Amino acid sequence: MIDVTGLGLRFRVQVTGDTPPVPRFNITPTQPIWTITNENGTRRAEQMRWGLIPPWAKAANQIRSSFNARDDKVATSGLWKRPLARTRCLIPADGFYEWTGPRNARKPQLIRLIGGGLLGFAGLFDTWQNKETGETVRSCAIITTDPNALMEPIHDRMPVILNGEAESLWLDPATEDPDRLGALLQPYPAEEMEAYPVSTAINSSREDSPEMIEPVAQLGLNIDTSL
Repeated sequence: MIDVTGLGLRFRVQVTGDTPPVPRFNITPTQPIWTITNENGTRRAEQMRWGLIPPWAKAANQIRSSFNARDDKVATSGLWKRPLARTRCLIPADGFYEWTGPRNARKPQLIRLIGGGLLGFAGLFDTWQNKETGETVRSCAIITTDPNALMEPIHDRMPVILNGEAESLWLDPATEDPDRLGALLQPYPAEEMEAYPVSTAINSSREDSPEMIEPVAQLGLNIDTSL
């Protein structure tokens, strides 16, 4: 989810485009998502399709499950190696959802910085062109890593969240060493984050409202959110 009202100030970028920035509370793969890029030395905020389409794909839906990239595969995978070297981005958000509990009664959790605030996920992007229509699609993916102590009871992966210094290094085209880039892909400190249960309304991609991020009763979940 993302409240973009503070995006420009937080990431030192001017928000441009035909679509006015509006808060989103339930973004799903293939939908537009905000990104921060640094091409030709200029930071830019733009919306891209969530789910990376590589330039060599014959169709936009050829590559499935390309909305997340594992940190232990980005330097070697044929899908991720090129954008890691050339086209990295930040994906701003003020939280993310994950589900936990028994398989037949899984409940969503909202994970965010304590008290809220914008954060930047490490992302990759690329540009694909439909050879039949000439349409150009910019698309992106979020890099995931091992969970921190807060996330371990919830899920075995979490987005890579970068601090301010790491954000600058990640966006800098001069940062080319794969080992240096890989060193940035670490779990975010658990003591700076919180998690709480939210409404199952987020299970529907048609739902998108501020009420979706309000806490609800834990309903029997045994999760320590006090870190």
